[in-house]
Amino acid sequence: MAQRSDSLIEMVARHPGAAPAIVDGEESISYGELLGASRRVAGGLARLGVGSGDRVALWLPNIPAWLVLSLACARLGAVVVSINTRFRAVEVADIVARSGARLLVLWPGFKDIDFNAILRDIEPDALATVETLVLYSEDGGQADAATLSGFGRPIVPYGELDGCEDPYDGDAGRAAECAIFTTSGTTKKPKMVLHTQHSVADMSHIVADARGFRDDGTVTLVALPYCGMFGFALAMITLAAGKPIINMRFFDPAEAGRLIQQHCVTHTFGSDDLFDLIMRATPGERPFPSLRLCGYGAFNSALGNIAAEGDARGIPFVGIYGSSEVQALAGCQSVDEPLERRRQGGGYPTSKDIHFRVRDTESGELLPTGEAGELEIKCTSLFERYDGDEEATRSTRTDDGYFRTGDLGYLDDDGRFLFLSRIGDVLRLGGFLTNPAEIEAHVDGHPSVAECKVAAVSTKHGNLAIAFIIPTAGMAVDEDVLRQHCLDGIAKYKVPARFLEIDAFPMAESANGTKLQRGKLTAMAEEQINL
Repeated sequence: MAQRSDSLIEMVARHPGAAPAIVDGEESISYGELLGASRRVAGGLARLGVGSGDRVALWLPNIPAWLVLSLACARLGAVVVSINTRFRAVEVADIVARSGARLLVLWPGFKDIDFNAILRDIEPDALATVETLVLYSEDGGQADAATLSGFGRPIVPYGELDGCEDPYDGDAGRAAECAIFTTSGTTKKPKMVLHTQHSVADMSHIVADARGFRDDGTVTLVALPYCGMFGFALAMITLAAGKPIINMRFFDPAEAGRLIQQHCVTHTFGSDDLFDLIMRATPGERPFPSLRLCGYGAFNSALGNIAAEGDARGIPFVGIYGSSEVQALAGCQSVDEPLERRRQGGGYPTSKDIHFRVRDTESGELLPTGEAGELEIKCTSLFERYDGDEEATRSTRTDDGYFRTGDLGYLDDDGRFLFLSRIGDVLRLGGFLTNPAEIEAHVDGHPSVAECKVAAVSTKHGNLAIAFIIPTAGMAVDEDVLRQHCLDGIAKYKVPARFLEIDAFPMAESANGTKLQRGKLTAMAEEQINL
């Protein structure tokens, strides 16, 4: 299909106005109503002085207003700054301050989160650029307005924006900047990834064409937050295809299963943890016969068999690849492939215009198929820059326009690429690059181990792997037994030097899933081990 050259507004306006765009509980919003709301809200934002280049921070759950505000900002040329509702004072302050947001939009009454207390814990300087608080509510929100009145800024109900009698019907165009997402930031301050309208619209059309989103009967479930790239991208892909989004304001596994069944959902993205919870909460031998594509990211090595469990229950899991910088589904495995191929992260590039290559991290040379190194990608979906960090932006770009992903992977002979891990997670053991997931999977296979995570420490004897173990209930960690288990199954240089019991792993919440903070695990190993 020919490449479309759309702005976000043009992308949404392609579809019949009466077609359903968002289903939120009992409410169904058509494409025409979505565009109409974006005109009104854009008019309301313009009355508050919002214009091209201004930043509007959305500290909201998955509600239709999130998408309406995104399109309203696209009309004005303003930039949406996404903030996770799970974030607290330090994280919110950092994002608002570095982005220079002029408006902060929040729903103080959502899920009993004390947004007011969080705001009061933020140093005033961090909110210096915020001129107006916009309060979303479903009941007028007067009590919320009273509690926030002490911040010394104008407070505007979202309903005033949506009720604007002077709607704005403009379109800033595809070259305009449109959205900022933050990276996971597990070891340092998260980078602020800025996208333009053309990168989002182009990638949304590419994925919609390549992965069956335009097929008859397509319905998507967005269970991931819009404030994260994978939730946002799934919504934009669906809007590019002109299909309905089944919206989840917050994730509940039983409710997610019910919605898939009720609305005959065909496409959804998530983490292995998310899908495991849905499967556990939904009975039946083949509970989701409508599903055509379940793209998942593997974050939990203890769930390594989830794709096989999905096969047994008729759920078509496929490994995918994406990031805040390149968006979701830059790569995707084929649902027609055997299980062992489908379960791998990476896949076939989603378009012939998306190019992957692999570079040796030490020599700097490009590598042939089958050899692991840093993945580099060139594509139309690439982010514009790390906002406020020119050096970080330069350091990730090659002279010929490729993005250095920071991910370890390799190319396959059949045109696929395979994602192994983050480069920062890779262990160099015995002179070889080693994926910690390989060691973890083997240790997990012992009956005394509920879950294992591996870090490396540098010693006078070289780099050594250290395994942290959450034992199976009622069992103890026996280092000699686990060491022999490893010696029987993996190369000697990969065998951990120690096996240490731990109650819980250091994890970081992100909008796309819960991720291990392996750097903290390494620090714990260095503190506990004298080698």
